[in-house]
Amino acid sequence: MNEREYVITTDTTTDLGVDYYKEHNIPYIRFHYTIDDEEFIQYDEKAHNIKDFYDLVRKGSMPKTSQASYEDLFGLFESIVKEGKDVFYLCFSGALSGSYQTSLLAAKDIMEKYPECTVKVVDSLSACGGEGYLLDHCIKRRDQGATLEELVEYAEVLRFNTIHLFTVNDLNHLHRGGRLSKLSAVVGGMLGIKPILYFNDKGQLLPYSKVRGRKQSLEAMAKQMKETYIPGENAEIFINDADAREDAEYLGKLIKKMIPEVKKIRYGDIGAVIGAHAGPETVALFYIGKNREPVEIK
Repeated sequence: MNEREYVITTDTTTDLGVDYYKEHNIPYIRFHYTIDDEEFIQYDEKAHNIKDFYDLVRKGSMPKTSQASYEDLFGLFESIVKEGKDVFYLCFSGALSGSYQTSLLAAKDIMEKYPECTVKVVDSLSACGGEGYLLDHCIKRRDQGATLEELVEYAEVLRFNTIHLFTVNDLNHLHRGGRLSKLSAVVGGMLGIKPILYFNDKGQLLPYSKVRGRKQSLEAMAKQMKETYIPGENAEIFINDADAREDAEYLGKLIKKMIPEVKKIRYGDIGAVIGAHAGPETVALFYIGKNREPVEIK
């Protein structure tokens, strides 16, 4: 029996951008965000550019986000299976959104309607450039000839080695998202505390270190990578930022100096959907590491 052709799909929370999706033939689901009582679709021509979005947040606007709808997911999957192809869908972390459960339901209903097809949904346990980094590796594996089942197995293993490190500039956004008490946000802001956060094996975003000073927090992230990366697996890494490219490039220079095997760094924006929760000046680092639990850096 011949293997059916399959299509890799994902959502806009990879923060890779429309040009990347087009280049690699990746159909995608677009998340929505609301700011100043107006709803926008990520990557729609009416959506904000990155600087304008974060400038609104800096001025006090409070954006909200909404997950992918069942109708959008069903429609995407159906458009592919009608062409006689199967589907691989890499989804935004199920710990942060209900989209994963919704995509499972849509996949189930598609396979009942079209019994000859297969729709595989993989919870990336990731977000932002981490989800994008995992997607990029999956595309490379697809291009090397992986079957659908082989790709699912590959992604379900690699996701636990896809390391996410974030540092934020304004603690109030973490407080608003329920990840920090108001008192901690106020006191931490007064002391110049810059927390570093990571994704655990459940796809949850958790704090692991508090560093005083912006550059010190970026240096701590570079040191964390130095201690936990897998040699031979990080010729290219991803760094995303929320309108803070100078800080992102500072982090990149530190990493290249500490880890000479890093030959290429893909810099990207933290889009509006992720940025609505992280806030302006967030910087995020993504690489292949031994495991997701951070180690103590002295």
